[in-house]
This record gives sequence, C-alpha cells and structure tokens, in this order.
Amino acid sequence: METTYILNKELKSLQFSVWDKDSYRGHSHFVGDVVETAKFLRENETDDMEVSALDLEYMHSLEPIPAVKWLIWYYQTALTILEENDFDEAVLVPYPSSSLELVS
Repeated sequence: METTYILNKELKSLQFSVWDKDSYRGHSHFVGDVVETAKFLRENETDDMEVSALDLEYMHSLEPIPAVKWLIWYYQTALTILEENDFDEAVLVPYPSSSLELVS
C-alpha cells in the first residue's frame, strides 16, 4: 500500500474543495483552508462528500478522499501539527489516500 505525504508547511497553503462524490463536474460545496474545511465538514452531512486538495504554492493536487476519512485525518494528524505551530523544519506528514485506512 502506497502512502501519500505532504510537507508540514503545506498545511498552511493547501486549499481543500468539498464535492458531492457523485457529481465531480458540478460546483464544489465549499473551498477553504484546512481549519475552515474541518469546520464546514463538522457542520454538514458528510456521507456523500469527498474532499480534494490543491496546493497553489507547490502546484500539485491530492486525490479526492471521503469526507469522513478527511475529518479523521484532520483530528488524528493535522490538528496536532497546526497546534505545535513549528514549521521551521520540513517534516513529512501522512495524508490519506483512497487506499489508506485510518483507525478511528
């Protein structure tokens, strides 16, 4: 199983889009940074949604993942890194992929 990684400092530059998983060609329900996206997902039904990510600074995107899996990643991984607020050294952070299973 291949794991996707992002740099810890990318957490500040990634833009996340929340989509209806059955309608990729439509408009996104929401676009925002990591904290804004977590807030949106907490306040809305996530069963039929996926989250994709685009890094405008480094010009790459990450494959869409189910919104529930994204929220688990946020609480298990991203939130800790954001709270530590130490972005001086580049550290690889695991990012879920459609094949990566996170334990809740």
